[in-house]
Amino acid sequence: MAPYKDVFDGFTDGLDGHDKSAEKAAEAAIQTAAVVVISVGSAATAGAGSLAGYAGIASAVSSMGVGGATTAIAGAMGTNVAGAAATAVVTSAVGGPVVMGAILIGGAGATAYGVYQAGNWVGKQLKWW
Repeated sequence: MAPYKDVFDGFTDGLDGHDKSAEKAAEAAIQTAAVVVISVGSAATAGAGSLAGYAGIASAVSSMGVGGATTAIAGAMGTNVAGAAATAVVTSAVGGPVVMGAILIGGAGATAYGVYQAGNWVGKQLKWW
């Protein structure tokens, strides 16, 4: 969830000959899981009832800053919605709030891993140069 920090950490670790990509991926996944759980819990507490999962996922997507991605995905699916409605469409299409939460958590971990690895690779290349 901090791509600039991840790429910089990867770069400096590459210069030092270290690889902490698994830790970076786990850290991002755990942070995202916390955001999802807190968002769904807040929606349930606020009285969203049976739609607490959808409202919580929409809140998590918004707070993570990936609302544009869900709007683009919803548009690719042929809908003309944006914001929380786009998140609801995508969440429903992938199998519901639990599946969408898993996608968000896994995606954050995979992104952190990839960004860190890119920085690490550059650091290793410069180390040998």
